[in-house]
Amino acid sequence: MKQVCLLCDRTALDHNLYCQEVYCPAEISPTILSYGKWLGDIEIVRPVMILRTSVLYEAWHNKQKVFVKIAHAGTNNTNRLKREADFLKQLRLEKKPHPSLPVWMPPHADQGISKETDAYGRAVLGDQLLYYYITEFVAGEPLRDVITKVPQLWINHVGWIMTRLTSAVAFLQSRAQFHFALSPDSILMNFQNDTTVPKVFLFDLGVSCEPKNLKTDWYSDIVPPAYKAPELMSMPITQASYATDTYGLGLIFYELLVGQPCYGYKLLSDSQVEEKVRQNQQIRMNRLEDVEPIARMALKAVDMNVTQRYPDAATMAAELLTFFGNEPKQRSRWIPTGQTTLKIIVSLLAIAFLITFVITLRQLNVF
Repeated sequence: MKQVCLLCDRTALDHNLYCQEVYCPAEISPTILSYGKWLGDIEIVRPVMILRTSVLYEAWHNKQKVFVKIAHAGTNNTNRLKREADFLKQLRLEKKPHPSLPVWMPPHADQGISKETDAYGRAVLGDQLLYYYITEFVAGEPLRDVITKVPQLWINHVGWIMTRLTSAVAFLQSRAQFHFALSPDSILMNFQNDTTVPKVFLFDLGVSCEPKNLKTDWYSDIVPPAYKAPELMSMPITQASYATDTYGLGLIFYELLVGQPCYGYKLLSDSQVEEKVRQNQQIRMNRLEDVEPIARMALKAVDMNVTQRYPDAATMAAELLTFFGNEPKQRSRWIPTGQTTLKIIVSLLAIAFLITFVITLRQLNVF
């Protein structure tokens, strides 16, 4: 195990974490599990992404590879994870999955999928009671890592990523869910077999609450300030709406186009970054010459004025489709079933037998 600072990324293996930055207190640094650690009946493989509220791990559970998300210590973090788990469990019970959202699994191996099944589990690690939930595993890497390796993706890839992501957020909004914490850190992606279309997986649901509960469920530490909408930086929140999430989508869109975050945040304190956002000190949009209509969409989504943005994710998704169209279909691969394979083998053996038989007869001068 090790401690990792959520603000400056310093690590300490002996739980003695010191930082010279006054805005970076060591006590907020959570414990991160490493390879081979056990949490109840879950064996940790590796941390996939460390967020400010939780950690997503690749793990083994009941001889099956899964994702397990563990909340950081603190009432706000554990309550947020419980809401997320309850929502995903409800989707599983209703059999209404979305291809870009996690598929919930029972937290214990001896449980089935029913209303009575717990949505999340608890486990004691040292002196901490940790809350977690389990979802099906999907292949992918954090979008943050993808952008680091390839700062400016092919424009069609950008469009297809945003189309799938806006579709996922539109689905959440159709279920009266606010996210409010969208960033490249909350997304996994990979390229599907036999196609150039990237697959997008939104593994974190942000604040995960309904509009009526926002005042009690929202807390500012849920999202880094560089990805926080300006209307969320003052309390009480008065202007938050579905357009707040289109702002988050716009920030990701902007970053995919430019190759760096809309608001620079490295080596800056949270308060300094928030001040940059309030003053609208965005990185210059440098794609107005080659893909101007698309760049204009990103600029509209990150407008400081809520009323000037897309009102919801569905509207933004519809406009994306007008520019990028439908994704190319995945090339089908015909894989024979076991019975078909057996028939093929028998047919080939029969043909081989007939050929051998004819050759033998010719050698015996029968023909």
